[in-house]
Amino acid sequence: MRVTSCLKLLATAFIGLSFFEHTPAVELLPTFVDITAQAGITFRHTFGDRHMSNIVEATGSGVALLDYNNDGFLDIYFVNGCYLPGVSEECSGNCPEKSARNALYRNNGDGAFTDVTEEAGVADTGGYGMAALAADFDNDGWTDLYITNYGRNTLYRNNRDGTFRDVTTAAGVGDTLWSVGATALDFDNDGFLDIYVGNYLDFDPAYRLYYAADEFPGPLSYPGLPDRLYRNRGDGTFVDVTSRVGVKNNGRAMGVLAADYDDDGWPDIYVANDAGANFLYRNDRGLRFLDRALQAGVAFSESGSETSSMGASFGDYDNDGDFDILVPDMRYKSLYSNLGNGRFRDVTFSSKIAVISGQYVTWGGTFFDYDHDGWLDVYFANGDAHTLGYSQEDCLLRNVPGRNGERVFEDMWKGSGAFFRTKANSRGMAVGDIDNDGDLDIVVVNIDRASTLLRNDQPAGTPNHWLMITLKGTRSNRDGIGAKVTVRTGSFVQVRQRMAGDNYLSTNDPRLHFGLGRNDRIDEITVRWPGGVTQRVVPTGVDRVITITEPTGVPRSGRGR
Repeated sequence: MRVTSCLKLLATAFIGLSFFEHTPAVELLPTFVDITAQAGITFRHTFGDRHMSNIVEATGSGVALLDYNNDGFLDIYFVNGCYLPGVSEECSGNCPEKSARNALYRNNGDGAFTDVTEEAGVADTGGYGMAALAADFDNDGWTDLYITNYGRNTLYRNNRDGTFRDVTTAAGVGDTLWSVGATALDFDNDGFLDIYVGNYLDFDPAYRLYYAADEFPGPLSYPGLPDRLYRNRGDGTFVDVTSRVGVKNNGRAMGVLAADYDDDGWPDIYVANDAGANFLYRNDRGLRFLDRALQAGVAFSESGSETSSMGASFGDYDNDGDFDILVPDMRYKSLYSNLGNGRFRDVTFSSKIAVISGQYVTWGGTFFDYDHDGWLDVYFANGDAHTLGYSQEDCLLRNVPGRNGERVFEDMWKGSGAFFRTKANSRGMAVGDIDNDGDLDIVVVNIDRASTLLRNDQPAGTPNHWLMITLKGTRSNRDGIGAKVTVRTGSFVQVRQRMAGDNYLSTNDPRLHFGLGRNDRIDEITVRWPGGVTQRVVPTGVDRVITITEPTGVPRSGRGR
């Protein structure tokens, strides 16, 4: 019996919690099929060692979904670990870990992928790989790549011919601290994407005091490091403004992401820290950031604990018009419901997320609507933090109505595909439509084994419709990152925000996905661009991908204009 079922029985017997009584109606729901092999993806992650012996090796790596060659199909960039002298145990002779590299797989558009790493020039073998951030930093219409490492970070500029060029030194973004998470945002609304880098801890390979069962020292054994905020000058270079704008706190940052939680038109930053209070930096009109995590109620878990937070995800799971925060961690996770007044309410237990996922150590986690019903569901990538011997299943949680009209989640492991009955040690993951059929597929990076590509198969005859939106900024940044999009179908309203670096170590599909349920028409789409321009669009048709271009000739409200 799965542990979730045991927890439900115990809770019902001893606590009498009536919210376990929800029995969903019989529905035809999507299943996920592992197509890794048939897609030609052979990437295997390595932690650089024969035995997981330290926290660097345990942290894992991520993945980015991007269309690097602008052919309309999502490509996949995998980040890898490697053998690293001074970190890995001594390796002599033929050690494959020494030749490990990152990998770029081009989507051929026919269900198959081709490894183009070498010809594209993005192997990035200079450090131990962590995160992949995909965004257009020079506004030329082509997606660039920023890679965080234990070692120097790397910025690859897209040459627009299928290749990339390492411009790290010239750009000034080669942070050499141990960087884990990274996110792109235009914090001052000047039309150029800036980079926030979450730095983790000051790792000392020589420190070996630890509880024997843990295998190696944990995060509390090392001091945290200051993060970095790089402002894009718009000329190919960046300047470190960390101290100037007030984000120089020493946390142990793992997941970082940016979204406008207070709906004032300026992107804010959430930092998920390991074994410490999380940060919520409120953007004061591009001039400075103020940490409001404690006042907002998102610094600690519902029990007041400093959790081992991993990633984080912004999304409007209850469709009330503002962005809620999902924080995967080593225990019960945290789901913070945005109250719309600068404060959040912890609904982890009442939403049932804690009961479903409490036995798992969760790293990657994201909101996405896998069944097109218009309500954001959740995916969790799970794996033990200290040993490969205790692998775990990943979790798929469906957003359903509760007994009193509130939104709750149900465990969908049964009936969603054989993959959810398999175990691994997963870390980074990303969601996106890899086959352009309108539904969201999943890519998962697993430590010390092959990664997984899961295809979302909608049931035949499903009545649910969908829409995907590509944003094209003109006066705002080219990607439209920071734009808020509202889709209205009758009285049903959904909001999304364009983000990048929006998952643990990973970047999701750049297109915004909206499940429409049985609605076969959309009344109106509203886009509030980062510079303050509001645009209204009346689309024609559903079940399609549309592009919305920011109108030109309208003054923006960004700083310095």
